[in-house]
This record gives sequence, structure tokens and C-alpha cells, in this order.
Amino acid sequence: MRKFLPVAVMILSAITFTTARAQEPARPLSAADKAAAVELLAQRLSGKYIYADEGNKMAAAVRDHLRKGDYEKVATDAEFADLLTAHIQAAHPDKHLSIRHVPNALPDRPRPSASQGMPAEMRQRMTEVGKYLNFSFEKVERLQGNIMYLKLDGFFEADIARAAGTAAMNLAANGSAMIIDLRDNHGGDPRMVAHLASYLLGDQKVHLSDIYWRADNETNSFWSDPAVPGARFGADKPVYVLTSGETFSAAEDFTYNLQAIKRITVVGEKTGGGAHPIQPFRIDPNLIAVIPVGRSINPITKGDWEGSGVKPDVAIAADKALAKANALALRQVLPGVDNPHERAALEKKLAELEAAL
Repeated sequence: MRKFLPVAVMILSAITFTTARAQEPARPLSAADKAAAVELLAQRLSGKYIYADEGNKMAAAVRDHLRKGDYEKVATDAEFADLLTAHIQAAHPDKHLSIRHVPNALPDRPRPSASQGMPAEMRQRMTEVGKYLNFSFEKVERLQGNIMYLKLDGFFEADIARAAGTAAMNLAANGSAMIIDLRDNHGGDPRMVAHLASYLLGDQKVHLSDIYWRADNETNSFWSDPAVPGARFGADKPVYVLTSGETFSAAEDFTYNLQAIKRITVVGEKTGGGAHPIQPFRIDPNLIAVIPVGRSINPITKGDWEGSGVKPDVAIAADKALAKANALALRQVLPGVDNPHERAALEKKLAELEAAL
């Protein structure tokens, strides 16, 4: 079952919730409302959070805050959500974990299996948002020296975004080197991560990652696909991935797992440090608890990047990462350039980049 919350759903939810929140007046919260929400939150944390001991610790913390009267002065759902988030984060920091004010939140429901697919209405809405955002593919550009630059700001639901990913990777396939910019990428669907990673690998399947789900005590494995449509960039040409402190979740999944097999060079800043897939649970008609219910496991390191982030191979400020990667890529491709005029132009560009750095 799919238990992560894909970036397309988060974007669509944010649009819907922001509009509803602006139109709906603040609802006064009674003591009974608060007590019921805290108790349901505590139950969900104990029963669903990926680490049972930490879930129990957070559950005990919010119950204790309720008992001490720390929620008595909270007047609105939004304030309550912020305070609950602060309290559970203080008990156990996890950047994926939060309480959100969502007017008229939908009740909990099991997620459809991959074979069932998404409900038609959800698929249509997600597709509309995806098309408007070009499925988060912001740019595919050919730089001097036949270096391909791909800026990707999210990993949309694979069921609706594979074709866009294929088009972008096919366009970049003839490059002599590639720069993938994930500095503004906050995550999404791990199946889309595997789809795009497949274009950077060879004709043998590669085990990229696993996700373990506590509730079902099961593990889902993610592998590269040698049979992806169109042309692959391949396993041998240099690839640089740009990161920042904003790079998060599935974007870290892409970076961490390809770095572990030494396929990429990571340039930029340490990433945000969120490795736990999430599931939303309603704890009140206007409150949603976003709770990590799984954890990523790399087959090589046997660990993940939770809390620590992905460390760059070449550490540099995020705003200088593109120039640095461009310079590194030019140094890689220059030995293969025979045309003297082209070589002179690339050497000039390299000198300009390195002088700026």
C-alpha cells in the first residue's frame, strides 16, 4: 500500500486548504474539543509513528501538557495546531512530523494499493495541478560544452508524471555531462525517484532503496528499471546533483542512494534531513496529524539521512553550487573537445566561473 504523501497531493492540499482557511472564520475551541484531539493524537502517535518508543514518548508529552492546562488559552485551530506541533517536536524532533489546520478535513481512509490506482477524481485533480506546474520540471537547458542542466523542484506522483520525466531525461540523454538541481526540491514519490534514477544507470537492475512500514511490518523495495522508455543518459558520464538545506525527503532519497553507489557527485549544502514517509490522520474536524509511518533503508549503508541530512561531496554555499558544478563538469568534458575554437570558448567560460568562485 502507498503510505507516503506525494508532493502533488501536498501541493493540491495546500491550495485547497489555504483557500478554505481564508474564507472560513476561526472556530472557537472548547475544552472538550481540545481534550478529544489530544487523546486521538496520542493514540495515533503511539500506534502509528515509525518508532514505537518515540511515539509513546510524544503521546505522553501531549497528554502531560493537557493535564497541566497548557492548551487552555489556545483560542483557534491554527494556534492549537502550531502548539501541538511544537510540543511533539520538543519530545522527539522529526521534520516530517506536524499538526496542520485543515478546515473540514476528510476522515481517515486506507490508501489504495498500487494495483487499484488512484480514484478517478483525485487523479484528475492531481493531473491538473501537475500540468500547471509542469510536474515540477522547471528547466532543461544545454549549457556550453554540451552540459545538460535539469532543474527539478519536486517528484510528482509517478502514475501521472512518468511521461514528463521521460521527456526531460530523453532531452538530456545526449549531454556529455549533467547537472541536476534539487536545491528547491522538497520531495514526493519514491517511485518517481526510481524512474528518474534509472536513466542515470546501466542495463542491469540496481537496488536503490527500501521503505519499511511499521503498521504492516513489511518492506517495499525500489529498483532501477533498465527498460525505461527512450534514451538513457547512461552509467558512465559525469552527473552532479545540487543540494541546499531546503533539499528534503524524496529529493534526499534520490541524492543519498545515488551517492551511495558512487554514481553522482553532490555539490552544495547538507540537506534537510527527512527520511520518514508520512500518512495523514484526522484528529479533529479541522486538524490533521501528519505522522511518519515508515523509514527509508539504503541497501549499502543500511541506514538513512534522518536528522543528519545528505552530506555533499563538494561543500559550497547553495547559491554558488551551480557555478561550482558547471566548472567541475567543464573540467571533465574539456579533454574530449578537439575543435580549437570550441576548446578556447570552454576554457574562457571555465576561467570566468572559477574567477567568480
